[in-house]
Amino acid sequence: MLKFQVHSPGKVILHGEHAVVYHRPALAAVVGLGTTLRFRQLEDSQVASFQLEALNCTLEIQLPEFNGFLAEFRSKYPSDSTANLLEAVRAEVSKQLERSGGNAPKQHTQRAFISIYYLLAGAVLSAPGDKKLTLQTGFQVQVDSQLTVGAGLGSSASFGAALATTFLILAGHFDRDSYLSEANQALISSWAYESERVNHGTPSGLDNTVCTYGGMLRYVKGQGFQSLKIQKPLNILLVDSRVSRSTADIVAKVRHLGDAFPQLIEAIWQACEELVAAAVPLYESFGNAQDDSSKFEQLERLFQINNDLLKAIGVSHPKLEQIFTIAFKRGFFSKLTGAGAGGYVIVLLPENYECNEVYWKLKEELESAGFGVHVTTAGGEGLRVSSLDD
Repeated sequence: MLKFQVHSPGKVILHGEHAVVYHRPALAAVVGLGTTLRFRQLEDSQVASFQLEALNCTLEIQLPEFNGFLAEFRSKYPSDSTANLLEAVRAEVSKQLERSGGNAPKQHTQRAFISIYYLLAGAVLSAPGDKKLTLQTGFQVQVDSQLTVGAGLGSSASFGAALATTFLILAGHFDRDSYLSEANQALISSWAYESERVNHGTPSGLDNTVCTYGGMLRYVKGQGFQSLKIQKPLNILLVDSRVSRSTADIVAKVRHLGDAFPQLIEAIWQACEELVAAAVPLYESFGNAQDDSSKFEQLERLFQINNDLLKAIGVSHPKLEQIFTIAFKRGFFSKLTGAGAGGYVIVLLPENYECNEVYWKLKEELESAGFGVHVTTAGGEGLRVSSLDD
């Protein structure tokens, strides 16, 4: 029986958050934290079971009902288009939740169920070869995540990319030996983007792209991405402010600010674009020469400038300011990442930081102040499939 595991990393935006909404370039990188999905087919089962640790819930799909939904959709849309699939899935999930009775699930749980159902149906309906493919064998999916939901680390895209990969393998689009081909990575990313639509309505496409491909990317909305040729991942400290927020609300507030002061905010977006242009050669050359200390200092300054630009558009928060102050007092440079107004801060760490006594004092002070602290990297591997040992 089929069994495997998928690891899908989260992401951080290094530069260009908010500006990316207005078609300016952003730099993003995968982080060493992510989502792990374990898949096992189950003999003599007609149930697809999903255990989602981050949401503390288990969701189930009865395969006879699911196959009935597929048959109805194919009958209604015989051209085999999935253009109307999301709308059909929303209606089907709503009916199933009504039939199940009890309390309505939380919004996060309901969106996760829609994503699962949508991606599974999409993978089967678009499967190569057999246009009448149905699911005959049940399976179990366990999803564990190191990523805080709604904190700017791409948790939903990481989840979507892992699900998409799993269902595409299950439906025969590719296998564990061919998933890294250019065409198959593009397919994974496109379905992860569809999952993002469930969670965010009109996502930029940045998160699903970087979670799938890995490394460090320069991204412009509507123009795709370019992979940076970095020498090695950066060492970073991710600091969780433990302040939740709505990305959509923050983006809307920034848009209102731009409406009120269009020339001023446009100048900030232009500065953000210039900053990305200055940062790219530094990231690409860091780690291949003896003058890395000079390059690292330049990256630190760019972090500081970028953070000040983000403060200027009003997306800081008292808890973020506390983190910035603690880091700066110890000689470290930091910036918020993502939408801001909470979420995470990135602190740049030098080479051999573990040998630096000041680093340990920084970590201790941040933890004592009640912040979550994760030592990791930016710019490592993207999504990977591996064997699963029982």
